[in-house]
Amino acid sequence: MQIQNNPWSFVSTDPATAAITAATGLTLNTDGTVTITSAALTFNPGADSALAFTVLGAAAPVYNGFYTLQQGVSGGTTFRMIPNFSIPAGTAQSGSGTLAQVLYRHKVRVEDISWQNTASAAETAGETILIVDRNGFDIWRSVLPATPTPLAQLNRGKVYWVSGLVPLTIAANTEVLVTVN
Repeated sequence: MQIQNNPWSFVSTDPATAAITAATGLTLNTDGTVTITSAALTFNPGADSALAFTVLGAAAPVYNGFYTLQQGVSGGTTFRMIPNFSIPAGTAQSGSGTLAQVLYRHKVRVEDISWQNTASAAETAGETILIVDRNGFDIWRSVLPATPTPLAQLNRGKVYWVSGLVPLTIAANTEVLVTVN
């Protein structure tokens, strides 16, 4: 990932995600933090220095949202995180879902997003781009249909103000360019 110069760019190896494991993968602690157990998650070193994460698709939706890492290391499977929202005391444990690293955590004005094919090969049906904000809300979700339209007709988006960027899926041989203002 490259977020030092405009436009920013993201490729298929940039998303850092892991499945939340077991029915107790999300546990609310008495101090308001949440212990998250997932498959091994290797952090993207190019992200903001203050590590932030998003939980998506938890069985108990109250756990979905934006978190800041308090304790845990890259490659680990257990993390203690501070939710940036309120989870009521006594909320039961939950499982399932996805833990994803927020690669840019601040509010930003995105003038343009474009999907660029970086290989000479033709686009393939089913290629996917999925980018959400730090709260897990879709910014851009695109899948090439069974009979692909030329990528030039599907590759642009104007989204304006967003709260963070979390690439979840970027097709191989693809680069996503994000022009910020």
